Amino acid sequence: MLEVRDIQRSYGKNKVLKGISFDARPGDQIAIIGRNGSGKSTFLRILAGIDKPASGTISFWGSRADKHKSVFRQFTGYLPQDNPLLDELSVQDNISLWSGRGGRPSQELITEFSLDDILKMKVSQLSGGMKRRVAIACACVSNPPVLIMDEPTASLDIYFKKEIRTWMKTFRQGNGIIIVATHDELEMNDSTKVYSMENGVLRHT
Repeated sequence: MLEVRDIQRSYGKNKVLKGISFDARPGDQIAIIGRNGSGKSTFLRILAGIDKPASGTISFWGSRADKHKSVFRQFTGYLPQDNPLLDELSVQDNISLWSGRGGRPSQELITEFSLDDILKMKVSQLSGGMKRRVAIACACVSNPPVLIMDEPTASLDIYFKKEIRTWMKTFRQGNGIIIVATHDELEMNDSTKVYSMENGVLRHT
């Protein structure tokens, strides 16, 4: 279970997050909607342990991540909005970098994301949809129970949007938790809870 309590963050005098709180249980998909610049991406980076909050607590299954950064690495995988892959490296090398381990990815990961035919290809040779699939594989390389996704299907065609949404449903059926910032109506419909973020405040819709 993910428990978030009173997360606050400021940039100078600008208060970006004003006491964000919510819970998520295995199988949940929490959608966060809001205008660009509303604080969604900042909040997701805090949930993933990349940025620090000014105050507040984040707990994964009772373990305080805000006190021990290793808890983030244990429980979360993070998919940023922008492409996080290195174009000049192969798919396999990108996954190895994310995992912190050398060599070939596990066969389970290769099969789950249909990577067999593209493992040796440079990322620069891939389509936008294939890059997104590889980026999700990188986020899942350590089998995290919580996946944090920032606009996972933005700018993709209908085929790849459907492919990624189907995978997200499968992840949740295995008791995974997904926290997603999105503008996509179908992703909102797939979610168990939808929150709107405006002026640093999170409200249940």
